[in-house]
Formats: sequence, C-alpha cells, structure tokens
Amino acid sequence: MKVLSIREPYASLILSGVKKIETRSWKTNYRGELYIHASMAKVNKQVMNNKELMNLLDSDKFSYGHIICKCKLVDC
Repeated sequence: MKVLSIREPYASLILSGVKKIETRSWKTNYRGELYIHASMAKVNKQVMNNKELMNLLDSDKFSYGHIICKCKLVDC
C-alpha cells in the first residue's frame, strides 16, 4: 500500500471529501488504494488565517504525523 504525505489543512480537506484532486510534479503508474498521511510540516500562517479555506473544515484541530484516511488513486 502506498502513502502520500500532505500538509494540513489540505490532508483534512481530502478526508472530508472537499478536496478531490491533488497535483504533483511527478508521475506514477500506481493505481489503487492510497493512504493519506497528515505530515508534520505545517503550512504558513497566511494559509491557516485564510477564513474561506478554514470554513471548509468541520474542525481546526489537525492530526499532524498520522495517517488520517484511505482514498483511491484513479488517474495521473
């Protein structure tokens, strides 16, 4: 099983189903189940102070350093 580390709050947006697309600069031939890991790295304060972005989340408490959900990679 593959794991993709994503910074918060973007990992939580994937968990809640709000964020359905993640872009990366690299290509993969892998398709199938993929775990989403909320990385330990934190985004800058400007992102966390973005009211529109934070209103998309149910909570402002994040699980840094944990696998928070499983998704399915269908295309790249």
